[in-house]
Amino acid sequence: MLAPERTVDVPAAMRPVLALAPDKRTMRQVEKMSAAFRKVAPSLYTERMEQERLQKQMEDLGIVSTLIMGDRPGVDAPSAPIRIRGSFLSPGDTVYAGTPAALNAWPDGLPKNRLGLAKWLVSRDNPLTSRVAVNRIWEEYFGHGIVETSEDFGAQGERPTHPELLDWLAVEFMENGWHQKAITRLIVTSSAYRQDSRVTPELEERDPYNRLLARGPRFRVEAEMVRDIVLSASGLLSDKIGGPSVFPYQPEGVWDLPYNDDQWKISKGADGYRRGIYTFARRTSPYPSMSVFDAPSREVCTIRRVRTNTPLQALTTLNDPVFFEAAGALARRVMRDAGPVPEARASLAFRLCTGREPKSNELNAILTSFHKQLEGLNGDETKAWTLVSNSLLNLDETVTKE
Repeated sequence: MLAPERTVDVPAAMRPVLALAPDKRTMRQVEKMSAAFRKVAPSLYTERMEQERLQKQMEDLGIVSTLIMGDRPGVDAPSAPIRIRGSFLSPGDTVYAGTPAALNAWPDGLPKNRLGLAKWLVSRDNPLTSRVAVNRIWEEYFGHGIVETSEDFGAQGERPTHPELLDWLAVEFMENGWHQKAITRLIVTSSAYRQDSRVTPELEERDPYNRLLARGPRFRVEAEMVRDIVLSASGLLSDKIGGPSVFPYQPEGVWDLPYNDDQWKISKGADGYRRGIYTFARRTSPYPSMSVFDAPSREVCTIRRVRTNTPLQALTTLNDPVFFEAAGALARRVMRDAGPVPEARASLAFRLCTGREPKSNELNAILTSFHKQLEGLNGDETKAWTLVSNSLLNLDETVTKE
């Protein structure tokens, strides 16, 4: 029996265990009792101090932890009662985990858990997974999938424009070990993808959305890529990979919310020029320049983004401080790297923005704009090239994949 002055050293949950004879305690009770003893034993004081020191060192590293789920031991298959009329207080028959009867059956020998579900999904008897996957990869490079509604392969979704092609790609994907690089290489080296994106009036009338793949893909890139292209052309883009979200410039007042006092503190140095995917996302206050370019608010899962064209997009690339700062950096870059000749500077600036050399008429237009700006700015070449660069970063071809 414990002395009264020692009772407080024992956790309340352990006191009933102490009342049991040692040979009557379960293994779990013994483990818990041993753990409680290690926390108070004087002989282990030095070890506890060392453990606390190491624990603090690990916490100082700032490693982000995440919650995970685990299977309950001793449970063969997850189950749940049917709630009659949706009422939580009215349980009906118990149903067990399974798969839709319209799809392939659950293979014999697979456990009814997440591992079994993963194996069922990638089974050769279930081609739907591979078809959905290759359709989304195709959508990344052509602007739309072989099935337009990449988020819905059901009866209410669009039918594939090229069903045999979709099936062939799905089989290739599976037979090559589900390697995304291999299927990507297959797509981008195909004759369909390597076509010229120019279109004749007759072809545009017959197939305005290029669903028949008679020409190469041409479409505006996604919101995050617009930012990346501009920063890359200017030389400002940070190549850092991973880490926490960053807070690049955004207009004041966006985070002035009535129910909290959180502040958008602009990231300093290279963190202000990270790729768009690292920008901190808040569903109640989306990042403005990305919203303009149709980035989703993240209130719901969005598989396929719908592209729009509005004057706000041009106003953003012309006037947003992020884009204008990039224009200044691009101006300094071409003045530094292309030498003193205006033609060389104009050619480099155009190539950095569009990925190709300018035609003679395009080069003349850039030079005409430069000399006009130079005259209005009393000969300040840096400012003149900044304004020219601002126009080049605003070109449709700069933010268009073609």
